[in-house]
Parts: sequence; structure tokens; C-alpha cells
Amino acid sequence: MKSSNSALFFALLLALSTFSATQPGENVELEEAKIHLNEGNTKKATDILKRLVATRTLSTESHIEASELLAVAYIFDGDDEEAEDVFANLINEHKEYRYPHYQPQKPPKSNDTSWCWTHPHLARSYLTALKKAGASLKLEPPGPGIQTIAIIDFENNSIDDAEKLNNFGRALAKIMISDFVVLSKLQVVERERLQFLLDELELTDKKVGGKQIMDPSSAPRVGKFLGAQSFIFGSFIKLGKTFRIDARIVKTETGEIFKTASVEGKPQDILKLASELTLKITKGLDIDIKKAERKKLEEMGKDRVPLEAWALLGDAESLSDQEQYKDASKKLKQALAVAPEFQQAKDMLRVLEHLV
Repeated sequence: MKSSNSALFFALLLALSTFSATQPGENVELEEAKIHLNEGNTKKATDILKRLVATRTLSTESHIEASELLAVAYIFDGDDEEAEDVFANLINEHKEYRYPHYQPQKPPKSNDTSWCWTHPHLARSYLTALKKAGASLKLEPPGPGIQTIAIIDFENNSIDDAEKLNNFGRALAKIMISDFVVLSKLQVVERERLQFLLDELELTDKKVGGKQIMDPSSAPRVGKFLGAQSFIFGSFIKLGKTFRIDARIVKTETGEIFKTASVEGKPQDILKLASELTLKITKGLDIDIKKAERKKLEEMGKDRVPLEAWALLGDAESLSDQEQYKDASKKLKQALAVAPEFQQAKDMLRVLEHLV
């Protein structure tokens, strides 16, 4: 079953990491399976993982990791239904199981499968399994004092390069999600979960490639299902050598704008502007930021990925939503020509190799 996912798993960039305290033998086989996946040998990976999943002597952590990797292998082979079954078994066996939120390894290692989790069908397979199991799509706060927010794609109000930036709002939302994930007092709704719900509630215009048409008035309804206290709506405008981003914080209780925040600067400083906007939004939400978190945001803002490359990534995501994978790959190659070290583009291109 091929199902179209509305967004790739970049907004919060998702990856597999090393789990703690498992038996040496099972670790070796898990690492071997990861290497096979990286080499595109899904048959060998599947054989190892099916055996590991069927082994009842595995630790809980290893069983979950092996199952997740097995779902990845099935997706690579175009078998979404098998992946859904794997996730359904995980949900049934481990009641607290939730789709993984990992940080990518930098630099990537031979067994790093970060890129796997950006596959356009993977998150939807999990969410479909979650729905079939009668489980809630709501994200439960991991602890007291944690706020949950959702970020909507930013609107393009540009005067200059408006057509080139047509899908940059998707990329900007992704950048903001990556920034917010750094903050321990915030929980961000994955873009895939949000889009899945918008599709379920028929709040998406599928005629324009899955573009979100949600407005603040829908916030209470959507927030109830997601467990989000606030939504971030926003827009951007490029005019000459000036780039401005405006954000509105909407409380789900009322659907009314609670706070606003804006930043302005040069287009080439887009990541710095995004980090500054994150800090302003966080202040509007009355969230305390740790010194280390602030430093991390500042470091992320120093990265140099040109606006043009991010815009091309947004184009690629839009095309991928419409299952135009060859065209999406071309956009990613253009992005990498502009920014050769653009990791998000590299990861997405690697995933699309399994689809074209």
C-alpha cells in the first residue's frame, strides 16, 4: 500500500541513535542490520531484523529498535502494510511506545540511519497503525511545566523572488521546529502528525499539493486532538536585501492571537533570524530558557545555508508530497549545488533514491 505523506520528517529532523545497555550479541546484529540498510541491502537487513524481533530474549530497548528498523526495511521495499503491522505490534506490546525522536549523529557513522526516518511513508505508517489501534493522536507532555506547540507553514508575502520562495514557508517551519526542539520546556508536534490530522479532518486542500489551509479559527479543534496549547502561524517577506519574518502565537483555547513576534535582517542570515524569532516566541510563551539551550540556538544560527538552498528544499518537499520524486530529486541536487554540505538535502535525496 503506497500512501502519500504530506511532509518529510525534517521539522524536528528525526534519526536512530544508540540505545543503552543491551546484550553484546544483539548489539552486533543490530549494528549489522543498520549497515545493510545504509548499503541498500534490505533483504539481508530484513532477514536479521525479523529474526531479532521474533527473539523473545531481547531487551525491551533492543526489541523496539529492531522493530523500528524492520518497519524501515519494509518501507524501502514498498510494503507499507507490513510496516503498519510492525508498528501495530509495537503499540500493542509496548503501550507507552511512541514514534522515535532521535538526534542525528554528527559526523555520520557507518551505522547511522538518521536519513531512514525522513522517508515519506514511514511516519504515516505509524500514525495509521496508531489510529487503527484506537490510540489518541494527542502528544502527552513528558513532564510538568512542559508546553506543547504546533507550527503551521509560513505564508509567502514576498515582493521580490516571490515565485522562487513559493515553498520556502515549509522549510521555514522546519527550521523553526528544529530550533524549538532544543528547548526542554517545549514539546513540538511533529509535522507529519499535524498534517495527518489535517487530512483526517479535511482541513487540507489536496489540489495544491497538500498545502495547509488551516487558519487560527481551526486551532481549538485541531489543538484538542493534538494536545497542543498553542499554534505558531507566520509569514515572511523578502524585499530587496531585507528579509522579515512575522509570527503569531494563537492559544488553542480561544483561537485568538495571544502574542506576536517579528525579526528582520538579511536573506543570507535566515538561520540566525529563525533563532532570534524562536527566542522571541519563547518569551511570549513565558518559557524559561537554560543557558546551554540559548547557546545551542546561537550556534545553530551561525550555520550558513543560503536562502536559495532552503527554498529548493521546500520545492522538493512539495513535489515529494505529490509523489513527483524525480522532480523532487532534481530540486535537491540544485540545492546541493548551491550548498554542498546541506545535510537535510543530502538525507532527503538519499531517501528519494528508494522511490524513483
